[in-house]
Amino acid sequence: MFPFLYLKSATQKMSHRMRSRFFLCVMLMFFSTTIQAQWETTETLEKDWSIYQTSWKTFLPYVSSKHYAYKSKSLFINPKEKPRSFLTIEADKTYFLFLNGAFQRQLDIGKIVRINLDSLQNTAPTINLFVYTFYAQDMAGIPQKVSLQRWSEGLSTTKADFLTFRNRNAQVFYNFFSFSFLSLLALLGLLFAFFPKYFFSYFRYSDWIHWELKDEVIIKSPLAFPNLMIIFILSLLTAYIAFFIGMTHQSNDAFFDGPELNQSLGSIVLFLASKTGIAFLLFSLRYVMYRLFCSLFKLDQLAEAHFYKSVQTNFQFFTLLFLGLGLYAVSVGPLVKPDLNQISWLVNGYFLIRAVYYFQLFRTTFRFNQISLFAYLLLMEGQVLLFGVRELIFPEYI
Repeated sequence: MFPFLYLKSATQKMSHRMRSRFFLCVMLMFFSTTIQAQWETTETLEKDWSIYQTSWKTFLPYVSSKHYAYKSKSLFINPKEKPRSFLTIEADKTYFLFLNGAFQRQLDIGKIVRINLDSLQNTAPTINLFVYTFYAQDMAGIPQKVSLQRWSEGLSTTKADFLTFRNRNAQVFYNFFSFSFLSLLALLGLLFAFFPKYFFSYFRYSDWIHWELKDEVIIKSPLAFPNLMIIFILSLLTAYIAFFIGMTHQSNDAFFDGPELNQSLGSIVLFLASKTGIAFLLFSLRYVMYRLFCSLFKLDQLAEAHFYKSVQTNFQFFTLLFLGLGLYAVSVGPLVKPDLNQISWLVNGYFLIRAVYYFQLFRTTFRFNQISLFAYLLLMEGQVLLFGVRELIFPEYI
């Protein structure tokens, strides 16, 4: 009943947690000076190559005297038989890499690429055998410097697991959340100071239970500067969430490639800027899509309202999602590894609830044909559910 009576105990707990993290960082710094971490090659794979015989429609073992000039060579790898292993490629020439027949990336000369086999297996637990195919127009022999490696700390497994932080850098972890929280507070502070009407309009969570449209002036000016500022903050939020997920799950993005998240400040800023730019472009172009399809379905004046509600609901949801993930991650520490399935279900549930909310709101506000409105929302919101912002915050992992 009197919360200030517990201020002392809360302060003591916070102080104890800060002291614990301080001594933990000191221990990490001490051990990092005495440990020489390195990649350890476990298999060279020189005898594991195959070629695809088109006439027989099957794979055959590679024989240099017969298959030297074949343009593609393949490796069969079972991740379950290679725990904690990385497929390491240092291309001797430019190759095109395919996984189970699907193009993955271009391998440039001299660039080292490491693919986490455990993460690959997690993305497709029912598949036991993965086929990596290297293609080059001037292929001669087999690709060189392709092997299986493990990250060796030179310590026992228990100590290594304790110190590696699951291949994440604690300093980057805490600095990221400090910067992200401060930058969001600064941007929201500017929005509140210069455009208070927009601030309260977009943060009005009570709209979810009121079936009416407010703020007609804001709705009728979708690309006004305050709205663009809101879209920029929303885009930055999605970039932060994408960085957090990539940092904690070691995504296949080249930015997160490697055993330690030791990127420079410049590369982190570049990653966030690129994600923010893509998100800003996608969110802004939604207005064009709404205008186009509203004209096709003969839903006059709906495009501006739909765009406004889309930005508002996204802004509210992803603000709460990032704050929730951030507070949870900071409280747990760099060892945190949130369940992507649970986050994905949460995002999917939000989009489904939002679609129902839109239908009820627009049905009561406008006098539209309900079948046309339903078909329009099914198309637009279904597209968002399948190919929308989820692609920005849930990259594929290999």
